Amino acid sequence: MSVFMVIVGILMVIGGIVCAASPIATTLSLMYFFMILLFVTGITFLIDSIRFRFVPGIVLGILSLIAGGFILFSPNMSFMTETIMLYIMAAWFVIRGIFGLVNVIRMRRFVSGGLFVLGLIVSILVICAGIYSFTNPAIFAGALGVMASCYFIVEGIDLIVLGCIGGNRLRPL
Repeated sequence: MSVFMVIVGILMVIGGIVCAASPIATTLSLMYFFMILLFVTGITFLIDSIRFRFVPGIVLGILSLIAGGFILFSPNMSFMTETIMLYIMAAWFVIRGIFGLVNVIRMRRFVSGGLFVLGLIVSILVICAGIYSFTNPAIFAGALGVMASCYFIVEGIDLIVLGCIGGNRLRPL
């Protein structure tokens, strides 16, 4: 069990619940939430991917850190930052959904059919949300707080599950 992944997953689920309790405040301060998320997941991906020599995970970790750094160092350009952030987050949903599909396929040998189907459905929904967000950014901006809370909760559960079953049998993405 990767204790670090489980702890980060629990913190992300708690953060998602807090975001769900106040979606308007979440939307207004979302760039900081995602900056933290991008840094944490970037570092996690880098550590695990370097340890297991998994190049796509290293690339995703570096991209996460770059996106988090962009959000950190340009908050004063609010409209441009928020507009670009919408597209960054839409791209992140698509990328995360693809990596979720890879994880689900890799976990197929370790989990039962119900969990496999659930993981498959969630990954496909995340990809669809990202594609839809690219095509309709105004609607995406309006639902950003709710989507962020859902994303934090799903990502947190994913990390908890991967941390519990991971160990030496599975390399998390």
